[in-house]
Amino acid sequence: MRAKRATLKSIASDLGVTSTSVSNAYNNPAKVSKALRDRIIAHARSVNYDGPNPAARSLRTGRCGAIGVLFNDQLSYAFTDAHDITFLRGISTVCEEEGANLVLIPLKDRHPEQRDTLTAIVDGYILNAPYQSHPTIRQALARGLPTVVVDFDAPDLASVQTNDREMMRDVVGHLLGLGHRNVAIVTFPRSEDHGEIFSLEHDFPDDSHVVHERIAGCRDALDAAGVAQGGVLVCETVNSEEGGRGAAERLLRRRPDLTALICFSDRLARGAIGHCEAQGLSVPGRISVTGFDGLDPPGRPAEILRLTTVRQNAFEKGRRAAEILLREGASVGRFGVEAELVIGDTSAEAWKAPGA
Repeated sequence: MRAKRATLKSIASDLGVTSTSVSNAYNNPAKVSKALRDRIIAHARSVNYDGPNPAARSLRTGRCGAIGVLFNDQLSYAFTDAHDITFLRGISTVCEEEGANLVLIPLKDRHPEQRDTLTAIVDGYILNAPYQSHPTIRQALARGLPTVVVDFDAPDLASVQTNDREMMRDVVGHLLGLGHRNVAIVTFPRSEDHGEIFSLEHDFPDDSHVVHERIAGCRDALDAAGVAQGGVLVCETVNSEEGGRGAAERLLRRRPDLTALICFSDRLARGAIGHCEAQGLSVPGRISVTGFDGLDPPGRPAEILRLTTVRQNAFEKGRRAAEILLREGASVGRFGVEAELVIGDTSAEAWKAPGA
């Protein structure tokens, strides 16, 4: 005969305490003495009782103790990208302190018809740099749960943002100060499509707040220096080293006179450097390359060339977003996390062609 599963009520009966005391031992430990809580937990473990059912608890309390984190890529990306790894570490630090769990929800899914991630029981969302028009983002916002957006412009929600525009003004200003005028930009997609090469004066949609702000910063610096936007090429590609290599190849094939590549992530910059070096174009002697993130890739040895980049505090962005959601009730407002320009070994005075 199969043994009956222990329940909150049976635990209370076994110990001669109220069901409320057992519930508080798990959900509100401050309401019971440490001795009583230890006694309840020890007995519960002895009868293989793991605590109140999360779904039942959510129906009773309106909370389930989990938050959903939506991000712009496949699930594996969150465990391979240095920025996202650090960002999630910041979130998880607060979740551990608050006893909350994480549900990761990728916006890119090879089999979206097999998954309805928004049915997951969560108390709120953190939206990490999403495309504003993506249907999953719209569905998440439509649920009306407490939400914090990161690197995303949403006036009606709490947001955590890096000073992207200011930083790109600094990056481009640094290169202009070194004499660079023949420059090109490598960006991750401004929308869900990618692969296009176009002029910087091209109109940019607002679907990706990060791309929009970084492009605006580049324009600000170039305009201030009197450099025509029409002569600056922009290449969209996937945010990976392979994407950076491919973008550098395409841009240099079209504009062999380029002296600098401005990359919107360190991954893109490393890929661009790899292509240049494979083609015998020394960095930074022949061509300068800049990045954005300032984070060492996981499991990779230290690089000989220190990247000129923007160091942003991905850990603080994640930690702050989780604090706002879990401790401050997702109060509406903009919360800035400042970044800084780091001058490394991959930028130098602009190369001049022999006889120029």
